[in-house]
Amino acid sequence: MGYSKENRVLTAALDPSSLLVAAKMGLVVGTILNCINQGECMVNMEFEKLEVGKLLITYTVPIFVSLYTSTIFKLRNSKP
Repeated sequence: MGYSKENRVLTAALDPSSLLVAAKMGLVVGTILNCINQGECMVNMEFEKLEVGKLLITYTVPIFVSLYTSTIFKLRNSKP
């Protein structure tokens, strides 16, 4: 008895090792991108000028990209 496609996708995406790698990737890449995009505010300690929306998106996009990539890789390399 096989899993449904949706179940296989969720299982691959919510794998603890994938989530951990995605979180680490988001932290590293998000920090680098935030330093590039809003570095002046951080260096000058002008935290009230930080754009919180940009900050959150800059951290979450690498997380989702990492999760998507690992999910696709797992699904393509697993038997149905």
